[in-house]
Amino acid sequence: MAADYFRMMGRPVKVIYATAGGLLFGVPEFCTVLQGVCDRYGIEVLTKHELIAVDPVRKVAKFALKDKPGETREIEFDMLHIGPPQRAPEFVRESPIAHPDGQMVGFVNVDIYTLQSPVYCNVFSLGDAAGLPTSRTGAAVRKQAPVLVNNLIQVMNGKEPNKRYNGYTSCPLVTAYGRMVLAEFDYSNTPTPTVPFIDTCKERFDMWLLKKYGLPWMYWNLMLRGLA
Repeated sequence: MAADYFRMMGRPVKVIYATAGGLLFGVPEFCTVLQGVCDRYGIEVLTKHELIAVDPVRKVAKFALKDKPGETREIEFDMLHIGPPQRAPEFVRESPIAHPDGQMVGFVNVDIYTLQSPVYCNVFSLGDAAGLPTSRTGAAVRKQAPVLVNNLIQVMNGKEPNKRYNGYTSCPLVTAYGRMVLAEFDYSNTPTPTVPFIDTCKERFDMWLLKKYGLPWMYWNLMLRGLA
């Protein structure tokens, strides 16, 4: 949206998007669309750039180059927008229920399908603290909650968990004023649109309306009340 605003205002601003990941987006169908968006705005995409330091006086961001161990790169900036690394709270990271190592280190160690701990059968987890290989979004929690509740009740009644979470998550990607890509996918990085006959693998005005009006109403009136 910033790039679109600069375009509308006629401001010649250089925009750089740096990510520690190896791709602009992990799902190929959406990655292609987003690369087209970056090309349209002239956004320079830098992959495998992990932010390790910021010098606010010199206005320089320092990145570790993940494909070149030991090498770093400094980039000057006038404005810097950062998405901080995600991690579980300290009391989780330092507890016996946390993953001891690997990509999910520090997050609650649970089966990615049943959401039950493989070590402590009475421990379940979902949301931001759960060690699940999917994006941590409200849409993911919305699908995880019914699975967790069902399986928790099953265990409390002396039975085995019988519901499975497939990794569904959703990332509303606003690409312009009035346009949005609704990226819905599962553990296999396969697009899983809620409404099958709507092609969400492209920028859409109706998806922007959903983001601006529909999702906030759904969040406050349905999701927080456990009704959706």
